[in-house]
Amino acid sequence: MDLSTLVLKTGQVLVSQIEELDYEPKVHLIRPYLVSGKTKLVLTPWPDYIEDTHILLSSDSLLTAGSPTPKVRKAYLDKIGKTEEDLKPKSKSVILNEEDQFSPLLDEDDEYEPEYVEE
Repeated sequence: MDLSTLVLKTGQVLVSQIEELDYEPKVHLIRPYLVSGKTKLVLTPWPDYIEDTHILLSSDSLLTAGSPTPKVRKAYLDKIGKTEEDLKPKSKSVILNEEDQFSPLLDEDDEYEPEYVEE
């Protein structure tokens, strides 16, 4: 998940973990917060009156998106109780087994193509 700052056409600025989708609604927001305050940064759950932490946003509502400033990034991570490590993508371990055994009797022109089965 990427952490992004989003500027909506309404002028609201959000900070959220995002996932870009291939279809409309184009953006999946995870735990979005409204960013406000000039001297003191304030993060407020967005949108108001909705309990869900996963929000879908249409591209026609979005003006622009970018990386949050370090101050906004730190405030967001503190707010959701996560660290930079928590945001890094985790690799899924998959065990692959080769079904066919390599045959040393293959002709030089034959290419060996192993087949793997996900368990």
